[in-house]
Amino acid sequence: MCYPDTESESSPTGILIPGIGIPYADAVRSMKNESRFQQYCQIAGFDAGYLDDPILQSGIIDTLDTHKLSYVVNCVMCDLYKKKRIRMDYVVGYSMGIYAALYCGGYYAFETGLRILEKAFELISAYCESTPYVYGMGLILGLTESEIRELLFSGVGEGIDIAVYNGKRGFVIAGIREKVHFCLQKAQASGALGVKAIHTHHPYHSPLLNEIFLPFSGYLSALSFADPSHKVLSPMDGDAVTAENAADVIAKALCTPLHFEKVIHVLANDHHVLHCYETSPIKSMRNLVRYINRHIRIHCLHEETV
Repeated sequence: MCYPDTESESSPTGILIPGIGIPYADAVRSMKNESRFQQYCQIAGFDAGYLDDPILQSGIIDTLDTHKLSYVVNCVMCDLYKKKRIRMDYVVGYSMGIYAALYCGGYYAFETGLRILEKAFELISAYCESTPYVYGMGLILGLTESEIRELLFSGVGEGIDIAVYNGKRGFVIAGIREKVHFCLQKAQASGALGVKAIHTHHPYHSPLLNEIFLPFSGYLSALSFADPSHKVLSPMDGDAVTAENAADVIAKALCTPLHFEKVIHVLANDHHVLHCYETSPIKSMRNLVRYINRHIRIHCLHEETV
């Protein structure tokens, strides 16, 4: 396999880390004999038999174990890239990939990131169960932001908003489930290229989760974050995360819309990154990035350079 960007070369390189919602079966199979994977699975509480569970490997259902498996796989992939001496000038975590991104950047140890994602899931689940609503999320392709707000959100009322900006015509919405489903149906009828309900009961990256900001921020403020060995860019605005503001970025990312499109533009235009390596097992990050900027080449450890 050819790696165009190693530590000995000057071209800046990015690492792209996905969150949940994609299958990890192939990654689990390829990593089973890796000692680091076995070690991290043990820490996360996964035994060999449970790792073969097709529901867990599907990565589609939003559960704590799905979050933990995603974190384990992505952390191990980052370690494998380091072992291959791949440059890691900038690291980007998409959605819940932020926890593995900060691990990759050297802000904390594996165990700390695992505790953080467990605390986040605990707080989100408890809050959502305490409300009278059932929440959901959905993907919309082919409509602009103004079309979504004017055609879909108009007349729906509060309780729904854009959670992730994936491009000029690519968005994730989050909110009360019945309103999300109504907007997805209306989007399809309005000529959207694609709509898809996301299998979650939680409105991630939405102000609907503002209630958990203070308790989560308080939990994070008691932790220590190290000066990074590799820069992680905030998924909200593309700014570099520091040891001093890491806790604030993590907490805000749960209840603030993410601007993935802006982060990719920052990588390409401000930092002149032309090559990125994804830890995703099924090219999901590659497809997202190509939708935003076709000049960035995406590579993966499991295949020949594309």
